[in-house]
Amino acid sequence: MVSFSEETELSVTEMGYTRSPQSSIGPDEMVFNLKDWNLKQEYTLRSDDKLVHHFDYALVSTANEKDVIPINVLSGNKTERMDQIVILYLRTKNLSLQKRYALSAINVTPYENFLSGIFSVPIVKSIVLKDSDGFLRITPDGINEVEKTSSSPFRFNKRDSFEQEISAAPDEKRDSINRRRRDHTKIIHDILALAKNSGEIGITKIIYKCNLNYRSALRAVNELLEGKLLSIGESPGAKQKYQITTEGLLLLDDLKKFNFIKG
Repeated sequence: MVSFSEETELSVTEMGYTRSPQSSIGPDEMVFNLKDWNLKQEYTLRSDDKLVHHFDYALVSTANEKDVIPINVLSGNKTERMDQIVILYLRTKNLSLQKRYALSAINVTPYENFLSGIFSVPIVKSIVLKDSDGFLRITPDGINEVEKTSSSPFRFNKRDSFEQEISAAPDEKRDSINRRRRDHTKIIHDILALAKNSGEIGITKIIYKCNLNYRSALRAVNELLEGKLLSIGESPGAKQKYQITTEGLLLLDDLKKFNFIKG
């Protein structure tokens, strides 16, 4: 019997889960070891400043109950889903939690994917809790129990090893990762702000105004183009120029509104 913890300890059969004939683990899933984590539904946490935060699911460490990974399901239209990504980040930041996940039943848009990277909110189709007997798969539609069979062994993906690596990383490594993410967010903010204030901008202006080298500037511009936050300008000339898009303006407003960029 595979069991998990909610507010009280309940078994899979007591929760009425359905079995699925599929027993493989896919590339869009995040995998955790069932013996290390308890799964809770409709989970509530109170921060030090007395704010109450509600989550659709949460993984609570069996070794330390203060080690919590909140999970929310993305739903609604494009704007609502984007707001939910940012809000999930803000809630976990208020709780001083380092990890969080969003579940999505549909493919994410380029802008949602960009927000996912900026705010460190991985978006997956399901979360898997595994043990030697089988695994639980948490999706936007609910939770399924799947038994392991000899003909269909577990297949692990790179996300599993990445999660183990980050969990085992020393504080210095996590601080370095967070610092690089903040630095990257600042670069994105500066380029978008420059494009908003200047109209169309070329790579040379980005290099000098944003204090970047050519390679870093080009990499950031390509990322913004792929995320539909910048577009190719229409001004004639030999050198290509870029202009901010509506999506870029929205992200710029979010960065300022939620105070992700200081100074």
